[in-house]
Amino acid sequence: MPTSNARKSKPKGYILQRLESPIDGNKCVVIMTMSSANRKTGNSCQVWILREDINPVEAIATGDDYSICGNCPHRKDLITGNRSCYVNVGQAPLAVWRAYKAGKYGQLSDLNPQDLQGRVIRWGAYGDPSIISPALFQTINEHAKSHTGYTHQWREEFASPFKGYFMASVDSFADYLDASAHGWKCFNVVPKNVIGQGKLCPATVDNSQAQCITCRLCDGNKSDIFVVAHGAGSKYIS
Repeated sequence: MPTSNARKSKPKGYILQRLESPIDGNKCVVIMTMSSANRKTGNSCQVWILREDINPVEAIATGDDYSICGNCPHRKDLITGNRSCYVNVGQAPLAVWRAYKAGKYGQLSDLNPQDLQGRVIRWGAYGDPSIISPALFQTINEHAKSHTGYTHQWREEFASPFKGYFMASVDSFADYLDASAHGWKCFNVVPKNVIGQGKLCPATVDNSQAQCITCRLCDGNKSDIFVVAHGAGSKYIS
């Protein structure tokens, strides 16, 4: 039998924040999981922004993902059914939401800052990280080695504190010029056989061994980056 002083195993993730979305006021939750098997990103800490009260599959089906994704053009079109977002929410995002509802994650107060030392944080494995409290972001991020982050909300005032930390996700040359003129480094997704603005994401080059945890160009202050559309929704990007 375990003794009273037996060490508890660390949780696989932590609830960083519950908040009302600055986009539409609905309840959302921010969760950080501590490991990842994602080949492209490498073993980074992953931050998920989810509707607190609706599972992510249902949220997409009803349009309630607006709370966490805002005006992102890659959301599902409720008329045509087209969705160009590369994230399969029926996999990791749904699993994270279910684990949250089952009480499997620790609280922010349980997180030991030492567990972030030497780590790379991926802000926004799903959901737009600009809706997170800037103070929370800074407090968590200062303990990590580096980070990546992307926002489609770069035109919104609430996203402005993240300039220089997150990449502005842009979807046209006009967007690129606008975001650049306002001081953002840009991340653009382009169709196959199209050259985008800035440097091609090293992790997407054929046979490349590069990963986000070693590259770290997408930290909002180094370079403009482009990536060729991938995932099931890539056919909708033209």
